[in-house]
Amino acid sequence: MVSIIVTHKQCLRYLEECLNSIAEQEFQDYETVLVVDDLQDEPEEFQKVIDKYKERIHLRLFYLERKTGVSAARNFGMDKAQGEYIYFLDNDDYIFEDGIKKLLDVMEDDTEMAYGRVQGTYQGTVTFEEKRDLEKEEERLSAYDFYNPMESRITHYRRLEGLSVLGALYKKSFLTEHNVRFDEEQMYFADVSVIAKIMSVATKMKGNVEAIYVKRRHNDRYNNPALDQTPKVDSMSWYFRAVDKAKEAAKGNEEIGRHLDLIVAKFVTLTLIQKLRWNTEEEPCWKDEYFDEFHRRLAEMNLKKLNKKYILWLEKPVMKAMAKGDREAVRKTGNRLLAKRKLKRMVKNKWSRNKAVALHIFNKMPIKNNYVIFESFMGRNYSGQPKYIYEYMQEHLGNKYTYIWSVDKRGLKIPGKHKKVRRSGIRYFYYMNRSKYWILNMKQPLSVPKREETILLETWHGTPLKRLVFDLNDVVGGVSNYKDKFYRQKEAWDYLLSDNPFSTEKFQSCFMYPREKILEYGYPANDPLYAPDREERAKKIKEKLGIPQDKKVIMYAPTWRDDNYYEIGQFKFDLDLDVNRLEKEFGDEYVILLRLHYLVVEALDMSKYGDFAINGSAYDDVTDLYLITDILITDYSSVFFDFANLKRPVLYYTYDLEKYRDILHGFYLSMEDDLPGPMLLTNDEVVDAIRNIDKIEEQYRERYEEFYDRFCCIDDGHATERVVNKIFGEQ
Repeated sequence: MVSIIVTHKQCLRYLEECLNSIAEQEFQDYETVLVVDDLQDEPEEFQKVIDKYKERIHLRLFYLERKTGVSAARNFGMDKAQGEYIYFLDNDDYIFEDGIKKLLDVMEDDTEMAYGRVQGTYQGTVTFEEKRDLEKEEERLSAYDFYNPMESRITHYRRLEGLSVLGALYKKSFLTEHNVRFDEEQMYFADVSVIAKIMSVATKMKGNVEAIYVKRRHNDRYNNPALDQTPKVDSMSWYFRAVDKAKEAAKGNEEIGRHLDLIVAKFVTLTLIQKLRWNTEEEPCWKDEYFDEFHRRLAEMNLKKLNKKYILWLEKPVMKAMAKGDREAVRKTGNRLLAKRKLKRMVKNKWSRNKAVALHIFNKMPIKNNYVIFESFMGRNYSGQPKYIYEYMQEHLGNKYTYIWSVDKRGLKIPGKHKKVRRSGIRYFYYMNRSKYWILNMKQPLSVPKREETILLETWHGTPLKRLVFDLNDVVGGVSNYKDKFYRQKEAWDYLLSDNPFSTEKFQSCFMYPREKILEYGYPANDPLYAPDREERAKKIKEKLGIPQDKKVIMYAPTWRDDNYYEIGQFKFDLDLDVNRLEKEFGDEYVILLRLHYLVVEALDMSKYGDFAINGSAYDDVTDLYLITDILITDYSSVFFDFANLKRPVLYYTYDLEKYRDILHGFYLSMEDDLPGPMLLTNDEVVDAIRNIDKIEEQYRERYEEFYDRFCCIDDGHATERVVNKIFGEQ
């Protein structure tokens, strides 16, 4: 029997995924020893999860008393374990259904440890299993000898955090015989001494590359941090203690000792020299006691015996200076190393060169108080709130300001007197550093730090239906440090624009943004929806797009799917709407306007649709498209909030509702109860709804009015005026 030891303190949503992965194991002769350490979840909700899985996972539940911490909980679990084998599983991780079976396949009578692969993910279980890239994984595996236990479990890792007991099956008698225990006083890095001892005393260890343990990487250090996301300044004392304890546990194993020395030396050249350069005033411990700790350790090392495979020639002078305890030499050699790394990046990357010029030259120049830089959707087009603020300023403030537009493509037409700069070019960095005002509708690049004098108005681009950023459990399809980057970006915002009280409430949560800095003024991009000439404008837009004036317009505007992407930030989209059928049914009365989300890079093949379908994805301004739209079909996109200002019918084609709601995003509203139109799951239902659109309007009239009063209550055609008066002080 296998005893699977899980320790738990908080975060039920992860624990449930963990227990579910146990329940799905092919091998069934196991027990789950769940040790609860100072429960932080709601007891009733915790009990529901326990009741759900108790029988399925052969659960034995214990509560840790008089002690606390993961180490104490694991030791307690080992004491209670009744199985022949021990398997440690963290409560926020999970294992593939054949994970334990694959380890048992290689575990023989004299095998003390069987280990598998540990793969990391920032995503939920279902999505990760669907999207794991086996080719890249095989390429990664080829970089080291998986079947060499020392290399696979120790020397492959160059950070202390990488040394772990996870992903392996241990014979309990072996752990007992050698008194393998976790140090209950070690707050962080407790695995290090345990794995060092196991590797030093075990005589037979076997690997199975198909036995997969999935380690969840936390991407929200602000609301749900992992232990290894503790600020380094707070964990360093435990770092040094872990190294010392691991060397002691290894009992003179030279290979383990040398590798621990390498980890410490690499910390000096990768992390400490940066800390000494930037944080010595805020965190003086780096130049005082932590410096002394590193000096003592490097002085005792035989630097020549460190694995040359992992040591760069540029790093050797820093290590030698640290071994001597020469603070000035460490500073000088460290700065040279940092400068050479930066120079290398600059040679390879134009963006890095421009960033360096901006930091050392443009950033030193005085701010231009009359410079205003605008950017819409990271320079992709001329649209959104920045467009309408710019046009208002052109008309009412004229030459009082110098207007600069950041664009990402050549040939983008922008009316009025302005300067245009390429987003990645040197002029972009120049104007970003010198402009008093930044008017954006998406996150600003961290490569251009906002100066203290600069005023950044973040106008955003919609009312949130989908959960965003810090209200998301996992960010599927986003970079691993997405939340960390977003936090730093939003800290630079001076103001955030909101379209209604609902958005104001949600922005405080999902962006962790203070109420006093949110301007609940309405959206400038919705002003044209209330303009007295909107009918004339609509005719001109139809003419521009080649749409006959006597044809009605159905706009299909779906959002992206987080799990359907080429690479991070480059999303695919599969058109599930049957356009050819719509043409057969409604081609005499309507045309369909296809508008994909700006994050979707899929190029629509319009040739198979003829004159019935119009490609609206390349059209800059969606506000113009609202004006000509008679029926909007969408799914989870926020477009319907803005479109509702026109009080025209909306249909929701939500063919993948359960997946999008339960796995990918989740919603702030009830799709069934709050939206001003029907939810349609099939193309048959879409056709039927369009055919009976008058009945749909009547059926949803009351809900539509409630929706309008809730979400369109501020838009009145004067939002731009309110925004400009506030930001530029024009009364």
